[in-house]
Amino acid sequence: MSKKLKEGGLGDLAHAAERDHEVQMARADLYKIAKYAIKLHDMLKTVSEAEGIEGWQQSKITKAADYIGSVYHAMDYDMKFAESKSTKNVLKRSKTMTEESYLEAMQAKVAKKVSEKESPAGGPACWTGKKIGSPKTKMKGGERVNNCVDDGK
Repeated sequence: MSKKLKEGGLGDLAHAAERDHEVQMARADLYKIAKYAIKLHDMLKTVSEAEGIEGWQQSKITKAADYIGSVYHAMDYDMKFAESKSTKNVLKRSKTMTEESYLEAMQAKVAKKVSEKESPAGGPACWTGKKIGSPKTKMKGGERVNNCVDDGK
């Protein structure tokens, strides 16, 4: 039995497995969204502007588009600006990788991020008394910068 399991690392392994399950669920949900989006698009071809659709329907479509766009852009940014090829490989990890080696790889990634104290936009992290907010970056003066907010301390 590994040292991690002996020290109570089972919870960490369960959390890693949970994250893997979330990817499968997200893919299934995205498939369903795409299927319904195509069907709705075809339905709306037969609806004139004069007939229109109800306000709540348009609102739901707008929210769904916004939510999907937000996730896409966040993941696109993370994948484009991953600091090293090894970080990208962790995201696309092999199915043969054991949960224990995955946990070790993730711990190394976190330790590297903490030691570098780099921000999502690159460069130094936020100044004292501030932390990276949500979203992590924002546009300011035509340039992507850190979204530094009060850390509440």
